Amino acid sequence: MAEVALINIDKCEVIDPSETGHGFKMKEAVGNWMTMDILWLFTIPVDGQPAPPPATPAKPVWGRPVARVPVGHWAGDRVIIVDQDAGSASMNLPADLLARFPEADPEGDAIEFALENLKHVGLADYKPAEKLDANDALFPTDRVWVVRNLTKRWYARGDVLVKAEKLSGPAITAGVGLSDLVWAEIGGAMSCGSSHGERFDIQTLASIQNPEDGQEWVDKSKQAKSTLVSFDMNDDVSALRGEDEDY
Repeated sequence: MAEVALINIDKCEVIDPSETGHGFKMKEAVGNWMTMDILWLFTIPVDGQPAPPPATPAKPVWGRPVARVPVGHWAGDRVIIVDQDAGSASMNLPADLLARFPEADPEGDAIEFALENLKHVGLADYKPAEKLDANDALFPTDRVWVVRNLTKRWYARGDVLVKAEKLSGPAITAGVGLSDLVWAEIGGAMSCGSSHGERFDIQTLASIQNPEDGQEWVDKSKQAKSTLVSFDMNDDVSALRGEDEDY
């Protein structure tokens, strides 16, 4: 198992799982629920409401605090997951990112390039007063939430990806869900995902039905469900989390 890092290309930021309490390696991150915990990086509150600040403070790691970012901080940015086996920075990262660090070696490992040059940040988080329910003003459960690939203009509905009894607004109570799909698509899965370095967010279905730019979106909910099943089976997601597979 190789070390892993989550990279925001546009903001020049990196999240190191060892600094967020999720371990060093891919399977450790999966087993420690990081694929669920990235949810609030990409999720946008309903009705144009402002994103809330981090619910918990920066956490000191290795003697220094790694500050959390606000909810939705990575929504709409180019993102990618790389590990030690990914190869060089020049093979994995776009030229515009490499150009911002002219002193760095582009032929070195992509993960080393990211960890040595990009800004280290923590995860976003959100803690409702009680549980997520229909009364939650920012992330209500009485609306359908979707994962959107803004680069390729496709979306996947949460009510297709997740059984109703395990769905709580954009979050889930068990199994694999919306943020697991983003994780798999941006490079966190062994055998699925084809959206490395692309732009994602998580919003309500209204953002698809009434897009501000008037352009069409393609419903890829069924294909995305297959991606999640493949991710769960081939990367041992349920087993690592101590859950039973249930599709």
